Amino acid sequence: MEASPTISTKRMRKGTRSCTACRRRKVRCTFPLDESDVCSHCARRGSACIPQDASPELDFGNSVTRQRRQAGSRSCNQPLVQATPVRETPDGSARFRDALKHLRQKIAMSLDSRRGHVPTRGVTGTARGPDSVQSDCAPIMKLLDHELIGRVSESDGDVSRQISDQESRHDKHNSSLKPIEHAAALQGLCEALPSEPEIKDIFQNRSKWWDSWRESFGLSWGDEDDSSLESFAIRAFRTGHPALVGSLLLCFAFSTGDFARYLPPVEQWILNNDELAGGGYGLQCLMGLGLCFMSSSQPRRAWMAYRKANTLMQLAGIHRTHRKSKSLDTLFWQLFAADRWVSLLVGLPYSVPENLCDLYIPPPDDDSFVSFHYRHMSVLTGRVIDCLQSAKGPSLSTVMGVDEQIDEITAQLPAGYLDPTQIVLCQDAKEKHVRVFRLAHVHHLKAHLYMPLFLQRSRDNRQEYSRMACVRSARILLEAYLLLYESDPAMASTDNSIKQSGMSALTAAVIVFLNLLGYGRDAAIDPVSHSGTDKYDDGGLINRTTTALKGCSEGQPSSFAGQCHAALENLVSSSRTLDKGERRDIVVPYFGMVTIDRRDHALQGHPDPWLENPTESTSSTALNADSSIPALPALCEDIFLSYSGPWAAHDPNHGEPFADDFSTAFDWMTGTDYGYFQH
Repeated sequence: MEASPTISTKRMRKGTRSCTACRRRKVRCTFPLDESDVCSHCARRGSACIPQDASPELDFGNSVTRQRRQAGSRSCNQPLVQATPVRETPDGSARFRDALKHLRQKIAMSLDSRRGHVPTRGVTGTARGPDSVQSDCAPIMKLLDHELIGRVSESDGDVSRQISDQESRHDKHNSSLKPIEHAAALQGLCEALPSEPEIKDIFQNRSKWWDSWRESFGLSWGDEDDSSLESFAIRAFRTGHPALVGSLLLCFAFSTGDFARYLPPVEQWILNNDELAGGGYGLQCLMGLGLCFMSSSQPRRAWMAYRKANTLMQLAGIHRTHRKSKSLDTLFWQLFAADRWVSLLVGLPYSVPENLCDLYIPPPDDDSFVSFHYRHMSVLTGRVIDCLQSAKGPSLSTVMGVDEQIDEITAQLPAGYLDPTQIVLCQDAKEKHVRVFRLAHVHHLKAHLYMPLFLQRSRDNRQEYSRMACVRSARILLEAYLLLYESDPAMASTDNSIKQSGMSALTAAVIVFLNLLGYGRDAAIDPVSHSGTDKYDDGGLINRTTTALKGCSEGQPSSFAGQCHAALENLVSSSRTLDKGERRDIVVPYFGMVTIDRRDHALQGHPDPWLENPTESTSSTALNADSSIPALPALCEDIFLSYSGPWAAHDPNHGEPFADDFSTAFDWMTGTDYGYFQH
């Protein structure tokens, strides 16, 4: 005789309202109001009130009890009872659907419990606790929390440990019968999820970037077991934390390019909620949100998002205590570096004062020299910003001092680690990828560092050295960018790390382009001709960069990479195709309009203010890799560039800074519209 181990659930008699928990505890189940969905005992305990006649799949809390009963029945010595056959593990799609279904049921249950107006323990909702600041530097706390008057051990008030343990407590909290926290935020985020066929298409065809992306952020987006975007999505739904679901929406935005669809819910429910944004998962979400803003041509929002993330870290004291937790230490350095990276690109001040932070970086070893170099470069990015944004202007001594610091840190990497010839020979794709990014990071900083001196006319050998140092770093940066792209163009077109480098590549290409035209060069100091004797094929380098940016755009001209490609291509073509007296406007991503003006000096009657040498009739090195892009002239003494946009310096005596039509044309950059592209 075979007995089934399945425990049959007795249905309650008709007309009884007792819940499952009260029946199990054998207590009387009473409801304070007739229309209330939560009994008095469940409300006091803060647990979910589930009717006995509810569907078995809604009884989340009884799953543990059922497992124990089944285990007990199997442990009994019953030779006539066969063991329960082990069911096959469902595939990823089934597990994803189940996790999302259970999360939505828990959300509905939590919202229903609140509609009964019965207070539940442990549910935060919209109510806020006391507004406190986690800081021992406040004068009153210096007096009352000093070691000489009996301070309690620091572990009792360790905010970093509290935040690092917050997610594990949240996981345990949501695995019980208690209503989940922030149910309204979860509901709003889940409503923004795409349909099931769209999600399946994303997992199968548009998530190849996941591995390299999360590795570059130290597994901040996912645990070790999250080997795919789908596994991360399952964990986000099972955990039930709004910030994790928000990070999943950001992943969908990166996969599809439809930022207008997925970013507003994350802004509404995560960015605008300090309680959610200030936790570990929330700070990770803000890290990704800033990158989405940069990819969608919203640099001001990215700058503000990172500023808020760093502000929340300082409110929690993480800027001083992050080394007590490995996960917080990684997250602190990511947001610290991101704040400086965006500030450097858009020309705005960084937010975190270094002298008030714990910026200790341990000496490098075989496992940490990449992290050692990355963190030091993040600190030195602040020194580069100081040079670029100094009110008095950068001095050569200051610039060269920062350059020496960059070289001192880079010298501590293994020998030949950043040698381009050795990087090309590297067989390990992952190691090669990391080494190229380290090389690009170094020369990205150096190119920006020397840029103010590059824009000055060379008057002596020292200024000419500075000018050529800028050009040399720009060339190496472009070679590194092209090495990333040309090694695997198909992978590069989906790798968000490479796409995020588009603005750096555009900046470096413009430096090389202006040098090729001869801007700032003094023939008395550097008489090198550009008629073909230069050993550098700058024209070919610019052409390859244009091709790479076009490939990264994936056929979407309005994407960030597509805008960078259009700006560089128009800049190059304008130097050849413009006739005397003509003008052309070029849109530069993030910044606005640059006007190229080719003036007719025969009509104006004055020499060119940039150059003193007459133009040659011969052309320079041609961009021969792509016949659609014309060859550059040897020297263009009559081409002028002028900028019109939000960052332009305007005369207050001449009315508004720019015309109404310009404002309308750039609402996508300065207003609330996104200017997104869709696949």
